Amino acid sequence: MKRILPIVGLILTTTATSFSQEDKFSQDFQPVRAELTKWDPIRGEWLASSLVAMADKRPVPDRTFPENLTPVDMLRLVPEENRTRINQLVRENQRVATETSSREDWNTIYSIVNRPSCKPIMARSSGDPHMSSFDGGSYDIQTVGEFVLVKSVSENIEIQTRQQPQTDDFSLNTAVAMNVAGDRVCIYANEKPDNASNCALRINGSPVYITADSYFLPHGGIVSYSTNRYIVTWPTGETANVDMKNTSRMNFLNIAVQIYPCAQNDLQGLLGNANGNSNDDFDRNGARGSNQSFPIFGNDQVSNTIEKEHLAFLARDFSRSYRITQSTSLFDYGFGQSTMAYTDESFPRVHRTISDLPNDRQVSARRNCENQGITGNDLYGCIYDNAYLEIPPSPRPVINDPTSGVTIGRLEKPVRNINPGPDGKKEVYPVNKESYGSNAPSKEKPVLQESVTQEPSPVKETNTVFKTESKPSNSNGTGSKPSGENTSPIKQDPVKPSTTIKSTPVPKPTPPPAPKPAPVAKPAPAPAPKPGKG
Repeated sequence: MKRILPIVGLILTTTATSFSQEDKFSQDFQPVRAELTKWDPIRGEWLASSLVAMADKRPVPDRTFPENLTPVDMLRLVPEENRTRINQLVRENQRVATETSSREDWNTIYSIVNRPSCKPIMARSSGDPHMSSFDGGSYDIQTVGEFVLVKSVSENIEIQTRQQPQTDDFSLNTAVAMNVAGDRVCIYANEKPDNASNCALRINGSPVYITADSYFLPHGGIVSYSTNRYIVTWPTGETANVDMKNTSRMNFLNIAVQIYPCAQNDLQGLLGNANGNSNDDFDRNGARGSNQSFPIFGNDQVSNTIEKEHLAFLARDFSRSYRITQSTSLFDYGFGQSTMAYTDESFPRVHRTISDLPNDRQVSARRNCENQGITGNDLYGCIYDNAYLEIPPSPRPVINDPTSGVTIGRLEKPVRNINPGPDGKKEVYPVNKESYGSNAPSKEKPVLQESVTQEPSPVKETNTVFKTESKPSNSNGTGSKPSGENTSPIKQDPVKPSTTIKSTPVPKPTPPPAPKPAPVAKPAPAPAPKPGKG
């Protein structure tokens, strides 16, 4: 008994300390919340609650306004004078925070509120994968396997790509998997990991087709789709633009990633570290590789032999440091599969360069690319793909700011904007005033029913429209299917993604009952007429 009492006391003390830290953080955060709600009582309350949820790595509240925006998008709409005061409040709390957990929360919030003043930069993996790094470097990496394209541990961002062979000489991106602030988003151009062969998109392991303009992720991100293009936006503003393309042999993906260099100080992956210096994109663990990034196309001092030696270094030594393992994979796999099913370190059998092409094919491909406005570092990859694989020129995508030109009016009362229902329409409906606020109960998100009438035919032409269909994850964001459905085709054990990106289950509270209509008074019956005298 004497031994039990100290343990109980320790547990109670630890619990009390935890509550006191949370109470202090909530108290310190109140001036930030007040600044946001002073700007907009409804949108500001949602944004304040979302910032706290993101710091705690929890799902954000349901949107209580009609705009389809992420927390950072909404932050951009806050007037600059309000944002300046918020930045000052956050910096001061960041400076005086004494508890480690509180300091980490304020660091996260500071990173988020600082993004609207930071200019984003783009990197790209396209065609027979040609890499254009965040710092402007370019190189080819003709490999087969699954790799880390971009990763920032502190910002809860990771993008992985799967490269598969089209022939013995060429490989293409055929799948991409992403950690979007705790939600796992995968897009498959060809073979799917389950029986939903007509659905390219998986969210937290479940097939999802987007029937409206956007789909909200539990942790605040947004996935949108339009004509063979998926745009995945993190709640912190980073964006992955995934274009679905095809050759005569197979479908493939061009992936462009936009990040904020002022917020990422631990970036790594095939697309570089975004430190402004393209010369160290090949550094590993502080040691410079023997082959630095250098311009190949148009460089008369680089022979065809040296270029092929450089390509061999990239495919063998450089790429190996970014190959994923089964424990770090974000992909879904079919029964009995793992990342090893997509790995071939002997690829490519032969390295091809532009110098191997006949001059007339080089000239023709160059003309095609330049006519589409492709110049600079992107020109080499475009000529290569057009001449060897007959892939049409693909200019860099333009990722638009979703808040550009947006003006918002004051809402008289909050509305909850959630994912589409079975009819494919967005649901926007009033919220009871009594239930509004950071602790408002969430209405259970409707489950989309799988359609059997929209299955697209296999892609054969370059202008084919990829349609997506799915059964989405349930409202708690865990990716589990509704009870009563056969879950065996979905991701098979023991192959599982890293547990660090699993969504936290969100309880499904019962929505407040609708008010009963007031009783209607019934009119009194008219008195019966008296019989007349005979």
